[in-house]
Amino acid sequence: MSKLAPISRRCLAATLALTAALAPFALSGCGGTSSSADDSAPAEEQPAESQVSEPTQSDYAVTIDGSTVTTDYEGAPAIIVDYTFTNNSEEDTSFAVACSQKAFQNGVQLENAIVTEDLGNGYMAEIKPGSTTTARIAYSLTDESDVTVEVEELFSLDDTMLAEATFSVA
Repeated sequence: MSKLAPISRRCLAATLALTAALAPFALSGCGGTSSSADDSAPAEEQPAESQVSEPTQSDYAVTIDGSTVTTDYEGAPAIIVDYTFTNNSEEDTSFAVACSQKAFQNGVQLENAIVTEDLGNGYMAEIKPGSTTTARIAYSLTDESDVTVEVEELFSLDDTMLAEATFSVA
């Protein structure tokens, strides 16, 4: 194995050097301005291009169904959020792998909590295309302000919100 380590290091170094050398060429077509004579008209005289963005169709459907205020295993305040997740993709997946779930208080993301209640396995369970499951996730509360929950597709080129809800904990 000692003979493989130098080869792997050299291969990694060569790959990184090649990537660094080619990166400027990959970005050469981005941005910039045209120096054509046809572009000399003032901006307000050129027709505006309409940019109609088509609605993004997600492979997943999520609803935030409710919440329960509780305590974690140490007795600190926590909230359990209930979700429904539908896999509309063509492959088996789980809610944990497909989506990013975040909860916020006062604009700051909450940490996951460890609670004594049974949360089930809906969060980690792999489900088939077209199937639906429920999931429960616990978050540690920092105070008694409202909790905002957001769900986005984990691997997406845009930040399309799949679900959003606000809960009062007071």
